[in-house]
Amino acid sequence: MSKIEKQKRPKYDLFTFERDENGALQVAQHGEDALNRIFGSESPAVNEALFLQGYTTLKSTEVEDGTRDMRGFLPAIVREIAPRDGVECMLAVQMATTHVALIRQGGRMANADQLPQFEAHERAYNKLARTYTAQVEALRKHRNGGKQTVTVQHVNVEDGGQAIVGSVEAGGRGQNEK
Repeated sequence: MSKIEKQKRPKYDLFTFERDENGALQVAQHGEDALNRIFGSESPAVNEALFLQGYTTLKSTEVEDGTRDMRGFLPAIVREIAPRDGVECMLAVQMATTHVALIRQGGRMANADQLPQFEAHERAYNKLARTYTAQVEALRKHRNGGKQTVTVQHVNVEDGGQAIVGSVEAGGRGQNEK
């Protein structure tokens, strides 16, 4: 195999992909716990289902064409997100598939020949971009328990001014005030 051919086929450290005697795609794991290391569920059925659900979003050319092999991308992205529980795992799969769809729409938008095509692809692209941003925010909120932390680096108080240092709760009147 030439150096160029090797570069065309991405290598993923957890899986290899082969065809069986009937031509069906088979995923061979490197180690029995490969899916568990990516998805983190104690249940092999959950790990396998999440793995396969990600692949339902890929076109056959993205699975079978060696120059655009996306088979290892989805589990690699989920592994990079490093989900900590089932909710994060499902969200990571959704984020990976949304990203694939977003990039696909960007390509369609760039290659649109007519204005109506471009506008349709642009609308889909913008919706996917907003969805992805919402997914990232949902992951952040889930990991932080919904709490937001603001750190003030510098405070400047002029002569005659006052500053409060500490935790400040926003709200209306106190309970005892009328």
